[in-house]
Amino acid sequence: MKKRLVALALTSAIIFGLVGCGSGSTSNSSTSSTSTDTSSQSTTSSSESGDSDDEDAIKIGFLTPLSGDTATYGKQVKCAGDMIVDLVNNARPEMHMALAKDAGLPNLNNKKIKIVVADTKGDPSTAASEAKRLITEEGVVAMTGQYTSAITKAVAVVTENYGIPLVTAGSSPSLTSSDTNFQWYFRFCPNDTTFIEDSFDYLDGLNKQGYNLKTVGFACEDTEFGTYIRREMERISGEHGYDVACDIQYSASATNVSAEVMKIKEANPDVLMMSSYSSDAILYFKTFKEQNWCPKMLLGQRGGFIQTDFLNTMGENTENIFTTAGWSSDIQTDTVKELVEEYKKYTPDGSELSEGHTKDMTDLLMICIAMNQAGSSEPEKVREAIKNLDIDTTTLPIPWMGIKFDEYGQNIEANGFIVQMRDQKYQTVYPGDYAAIEPKLPMTGWGKQ
Repeated sequence: MKKRLVALALTSAIIFGLVGCGSGSTSNSSTSSTSTDTSSQSTTSSSESGDSDDEDAIKIGFLTPLSGDTATYGKQVKCAGDMIVDLVNNARPEMHMALAKDAGLPNLNNKKIKIVVADTKGDPSTAASEAKRLITEEGVVAMTGQYTSAITKAVAVVTENYGIPLVTAGSSPSLTSSDTNFQWYFRFCPNDTTFIEDSFDYLDGLNKQGYNLKTVGFACEDTEFGTYIRREMERISGEHGYDVACDIQYSASATNVSAEVMKIKEANPDVLMMSSYSSDAILYFKTFKEQNWCPKMLLGQRGGFIQTDFLNTMGENTENIFTTAGWSSDIQTDTVKELVEEYKKYTPDGSELSEGHTKDMTDLLMICIAMNQAGSSEPEKVREAIKNLDIDTTTLPIPWMGIKFDEYGQNIEANGFIVQMRDQKYQTVYPGDYAAIEPKLPMTGWGKQ
C-alpha cells in the first residue's frame, strides 16, 4: 500500500509536462508508407483485436498512437500486435516462435488472448487517462503497446496504483532505477546507457582498424530522451578519451536549425552523434545538405533515425548513416526470418517489420509467455512469472543473450546492436558475431553515396 501511495504522489511530477522519448522503429527498408489522418478519433474509443466472439479471452491493454504526429508508426505497431495475437491464438506448428505451435495458452486450458487498443495521441496525460479506463472499464489484466519513455512513466503511475503488470521498451534508464522504483514495470530491452556504451565501444573498435576517429560532436533534442542521452554521451565519451568538438541541445519542436548546423559545421567533428525524433532529424538532414556539410560518420541513437517517416522522406540521403538498434532483420534465427515474412500479411502500408515494431510486439508476447508459465492471468501471478521467466530466447522475435531482471525490473542480459544503412537497408555491423556487412567510412556527402 505504501508503494502505491508513493506512486500516486509521483503523478503530478511525472505526468504533466512530460514529452515523449524512447523507442522508435528500426525500419530495414525505406518502402513508402502513407499516414491516414485519424485526428477526429475519440480519445476514449477502444478496439479489440483477436477472436472478438470469444468472451472468455484474456484482455491485454495495448496503448499506441493512432492519431497525431506518430500515427503512421502507431498503426504499424498495432498490426504487429495483431500478428502476435493471431500467432498465439491459432496453431501454427510449422513456426518456431514461442506459443505459436498450439492454439491459445496451453497452461490456461488453451484460453485465447485479446488486445484492447486505445489511442495515446503520443501524449502522456492522454495515455495515463486511457490506461486507467482500460483497467477500470475494459478489465485488462496487463498493459503494453507502443510507449515512449515519458508515456511509460505516466502510465506506470496508473499501473502501480492498480497493481497491473506493465511491459514497454521505453529506453530511459530512470524507468528502472531507484528514481522511480516501480514494482509493476518491466523492460526486456536494453536501456539508453547500454546503447551509448555500445556506441563508444564500436568507435574504439573502428579506431583499432585505423579509421582515426578522434573528435565527437553531439546534437540532442531537449525532451527526456535527448537530455539523458546527451548527459550519458558526455560522460562516456570522457571515459573513452574522445575530444568533444561541439555539444548542441535544441528544441524538439524546432522549425529552423541553421544556426545549430553552422556551429556543428565550424566544429567539424569526425563523428556526429544525434538523438532526434523523425521531424527534427529530417530538418537537420535537409539543413546539413543546404550547408554542404557531412561528417566522416553519423551515428544516431534510434528515435527518428529508425522511423519510416524519416527514412522515406530522406531516401538516399540516409545512405551510410549508422544507428544503434535493438533488432535487425538480418538476424539469422528461424523465428526472426519467419516473422519478417509473416508481418507482410499484416502491414497496413507496405512497411517492413522494423526494430520498433519488433520490440513492442515482443513485449506483448512476453506477457503471454508469463501468463502461460504462471498458468494464470491473475496480475500478481503474472508479475511473479515475468520475474522468473524460463524461455529459449531463439524462439523470441529478439534473441537476447538472456533474461534476468534486476531489482528494478530491467533485463540485465539484454544486448543491443549497431546497424548501417547500405543500399537503402539497415544492416548489422556490431557486435561482430551478428555482423552482416563490413562498415563503410567515411560518408561521401548527402545523396552522393
